[in-house]
Amino acid sequence: MKRTILFIQFLFLVIAANATGQEGDIIYIDGTRWELLGRPIYADSLLSKALIAELPKERATTTANWDGFIAYWSIKKDVLYLDSVQCEYSSRYAKGSWWNSIPSITLLRVFNKHITKKGIVASWLTNDIRIAKGKMIYYQHSGFMRNYENEQIISINKGKVIKKKVYHNYVIDGLSFDKEIDYKELGRLFPFPIEKYPELANETRLEFFIKKARTNSLGHLVECEVKVLKPADNQRLANEMAAMLKAYHPWKVSYINGEFRGYGIEGVLIPYRIRK
Repeated sequence: MKRTILFIQFLFLVIAANATGQEGDIIYIDGTRWELLGRPIYADSLLSKALIAELPKERATTTANWDGFIAYWSIKKDVLYLDSVQCEYSSRYAKGSWWNSIPSITLLRVFNKHITKKGIVASWLTNDIRIAKGKMIYYQHSGFMRNYENEQIISINKGKVIKKKVYHNYVIDGLSFDKEIDYKELGRLFPFPIEKYPELANETRLEFFIKKARTNSLGHLVECEVKVLKPADNQRLANEMAAMLKAYHPWKVSYINGEFRGYGIEGVLIPYRIRK
């Protein structure tokens, strides 16, 4: 008897149970405010430990900001400066919350090895920093895994800017798994030939996981790796699903920091229910 597979839902695979998006620091460049998607103070474990030890214990913390502070930075004449550190406070006797800077004398004590006449230089940092502003065009609920319309990747060597790349990111519309789509429509787009697999006669559910997905600028899926999670790893099933995904066009595509990427495709769990 011919069976029909209904695509009942899809969802992003959560990489870690406690993963959550994190608040970034703030940086000013030529008077313009950007979000710094990272925490440069943590590049030196001794510095970050010393700073946290000095922070007020009554500060508020959240899952998006475990240590309860935000650092403010600036770049002046190609030098990265730490300008201030602010902590958030709340009270059951007052509505909302507020931010206060920790005393300058505290910062000078913690960062005493990095003080110059012009301020605290991030001379402990040799790494890239990523800064962003504008509309968010991609978000994953983990760390700083998000992208904005305007981004810069700035290479820092002992606190000095040695290279800068400027990007203007955008999205080309098409099919993706980043929002709910009617399962009947998905079943029409990807009609799985279950009758070719007699070994699945007693199965009621299949699960596929898309591990890798690379698209081109025209929305074609040029690379796709599929793994069968349920009932068991089956390469024939995986190849069949990968072929159907590659045959579809167009997929939603994002252009992020110089690369075209599939949008809402990679890292997706696809569950099927089989009806007899």
